[in-house]
Amino acid sequence: MRNCDVRLAASGEEMEAALLLRRRVFVDEQGMFEQTDEDDEDSSSIYLNAWGSGSVLMGTVRCYPDRQEEGVWWGGRLAVHEAYRLRGIGVYLIEAAVEEMRRRGVQRFLAQVQEQNVKLFEKLGWRKAGALYSIRDHPHQRMEVDLDVHDAQSRKRRQTAGS
Repeated sequence: MRNCDVRLAASGEEMEAALLLRRRVFVDEQGMFEQTDEDDEDSSSIYLNAWGSGSVLMGTVRCYPDRQEEGVWWGGRLAVHEAYRLRGIGVYLIEAAVEEMRRRGVQRFLAQVQEQNVKLFEKLGWRKAGALYSIRDHPHQRMEVDLDVHDAQSRKRRQTAGS
């Protein structure tokens, strides 16, 4: 049974909750940023949030259009609250982001993925797109998913999860 409700942030409060969770993960836990991980992409981003019972934000991911190439979108800042890790929340968020990009008719969907998460993305049908690089001394891999292919394993997982 699916243990969260993944949906687009629909209010300023839901977007602020996503930013607070990101700050907790990327600033407080990982030390990737000094005070905030917010950047110029946030103003054009959509946020997919995973909510648990009692309006608990379990995880979030942002998606935003490329500034140079029309039809290309990026996913990033995938953050799962430490109390809810290893429960599939990240998988639900990744799959929801891919489905949202398909709904929007996006031509290409790319992500900047921390090196320790590459295998998870590969299991979900993503592939490496270029060499490993560093963002603030943290190794990242650019990855891309084929939006024209519906991964049979993901479909089976969604059916099992009750989606």
